[in-house]
Amino acid sequence: MSCRIPLRLSLMLVGLVWLFGCGVGQESGDIRPGTPEQQLEAFTNLGRVLLLQNEVAGALSELSKAEQIDPNNVEVLTYLGLAYYSRQDYPKAAAYYQKALSIEPSKTDIHNNLGLVYMDQQQYALAKAEFEICLNDPTYARPWLPQFNLGVIEQLQGHDKEAEAIYQRLLTLSPQYSPTYYRLGQIYFDGGDSQKAVDYLMSAVRLDPSYSDAYFLLGQAYEKVGNKDEAAEAFGQVVVLSPNTPRAIEAQRRARQVLGFE
Repeated sequence: MSCRIPLRLSLMLVGLVWLFGCGVGQESGDIRPGTPEQQLEAFTNLGRVLLLQNEVAGALSELSKAEQIDPNNVEVLTYLGLAYYSRQDYPKAAAYYQKALSIEPSKTDIHNNLGLVYMDQQQYALAKAEFEICLNDPTYARPWLPQFNLGVIEQLQGHDKEAEAIYQRLLTLSPQYSPTYYRLGQIYFDGGDSQKAVDYLMSAVRLDPSYSDAYFLLGQAYEKVGNKDEAAEAFGQVVVLSPNTPRAIEAQRRARQVLGFE
């Protein structure tokens, strides 16, 4: 199984590692210490590592063991929420996040994660409420995340001008955040300004050379402006970054087409 996880999930994991700390990593072959506290730490750390490796089934197994030892451990509940979110089991993800917040409502990153669950279920009012909680926390270390998510909601609802305004503000607040450039590229591509889309998408892949979705849209934008070689190169990057996926197969087809082989 691939060890690369989706960008959104990787960012969520980074936030949770920052929030809870990394602890002492455990390998699956380790002999676990005997006390409940030591077992809790071992199961939790191994579950976190497996999540980072996109081994969701294994992560759920380890985290469930941790939950049995301490069913009210906020870190364990939050990682379980993330594991179920990665499976698109939104009701279970929401339930775990909600339980974690009922114990420690000040964990702002969990509010952001719960907002993403609601957003993916198109429950936009609930999602916005969670993101607003993040924005109203002056101690929150990553305020660009809920702002970006509010922009995504505007874009999903067809409010491209409002979304564009949010994303443009984010370029100043967090100029190294590649998804902002990708989303702006989407807006300009859909609006017919393919050259402007190219400019923003190039920024996205410079900041994150592993951004497969950005390369795919960049290939489409280059194709629209007539830059065939650049389009084929961008599609080729998708094949390299996401091999044996439907997106890679489509990118390969488009590359051959744009170069006149089909």
